[in-house]
Amino acid sequence: MKLSYKTTVITGVLLASLPSVQAAPEGPFAFSANVALTSDYLFRGITQTDGGFAIQGGFDINHETGFYIGTWGSNVKFLEDNTVKPEDRADIELDLYVGFAKDLGNGFSYNVKAGHYMYPGAASDLNYDMTEFNVTLKYSMPQGTVYDFQYDFSPDFGGADKGHNYMFGVNHTLSSGLGFRGFVGQQNIEDNNAAGKDDYLYYGVSLSFPVAKFDGSIGYSNTDLDNADALGADGRVVFTLSKSF
Repeated sequence: MKLSYKTTVITGVLLASLPSVQAAPEGPFAFSANVALTSDYLFRGITQTDGGFAIQGGFDINHETGFYIGTWGSNVKFLEDNTVKPEDRADIELDLYVGFAKDLGNGFSYNVKAGHYMYPGAASDLNYDMTEFNVTLKYSMPQGTVYDFQYDFSPDFGGADKGHNYMFGVNHTLSSGLGFRGFVGQQNIEDNNAAGKDDYLYYGVSLSFPVAKFDGSIGYSNTDLDNADALGADGRVVFTLSKSF
């Protein structure tokens, strides 16, 4: 994989931030960070890197009340046609978000978040930047099974029109560290012609496991889009190696 200069700079900044995150003093604020290498960056069943590798990372600042802010970045390579000039294309995604998470007791918790997703360097008339609001509800059972329901609303999904996403997932973690997850989601877009794709169902399963001091996972994802091959939304197996601090 050939990474752009901007990709290398952003990744270097994220990695350089990790020692200071780990050394943060105790207090009302907690700092966390994460880095990952994945064989394909998928977003709701659609590749964001044209089937190629991605280096990703981010960090969060969490307050003891439940409020948090954070940022996350990845290299990207969208499936753009020849009408988009190479110098106008996106090669970096940078997300900024703020939210509030709360444990309600008896296994129930929720998380509300607002995020803005930017693509520095991409031509503004491509309308890649977008804002999205998210609500996630979780129920955790004592034996390690977690059910989650997520709803996302974007007033400018993919730079096109209003988007509504619904996703249901189930996680189960064993004492050995092995984890299993299955999910199914539905992405709806109010103006399908502007977005260039129909409403669609996406789904997947994954297995996570420890790899030395890292977290590994292998997953499968697919969608029901008729033109899935052209959109990079066909069945895909993805390998990921990550680390949280």
